[in-house]
Amino acid sequence: MKLTERTDAQVEDPSGQVIYDQKNKADGRFSFNTKVGGEYKTCFMAPDISTSRKTKISLDWKTGVAATDWDAIAKKENLDAMALELMRLEETIKEVYDQMLLMKKREAEMRDLNEATNSRVAWFSVFSLLVCITVAGWQLCNARVIGRNFSLLEPARDVLKALEAPS
Repeated sequence: MKLTERTDAQVEDPSGQVIYDQKNKADGRFSFNTKVGGEYKTCFMAPDISTSRKTKISLDWKTGVAATDWDAIAKKENLDAMALELMRLEETIKEVYDQMLLMKKREAEMRDLNEATNSRVAWFSVFSLLVCITVAGWQLCNARVIGRNFSLLEPARDVLKALEAPS
């Protein structure tokens, strides 16, 4: 985190607990480990308006293996370069494997959703077809009834024409 002016920084976890709180800091670096996934909130506060207008904040967020301080681990555990690189590779492989499992789970959820949607669309299509066939049949029946009514009125029209015609 690089700042051009002194500011306060605060980080909250998804439950609202403050996990980092630093006052009057111009630059620095901080890290935290989490056991809970979710949305973490970060707030940078300037002491006054003029400072906030001049302040520029540069963040470099790192997660997972990229955020691990490997030099501190090497010093703590007295590891040589080869052992440290093997640990780094092991952690990278674990992270890739976890991401693969997550993607596999999401793919299964999406496949189930697609299959359910496909089934609903198929049943809706069958229902729509049945409605169309029913309406077409009803229209045919009504057309026959209307046709019969016109044919019944035919003799009455002839009589009316005969009465109107001058004899």
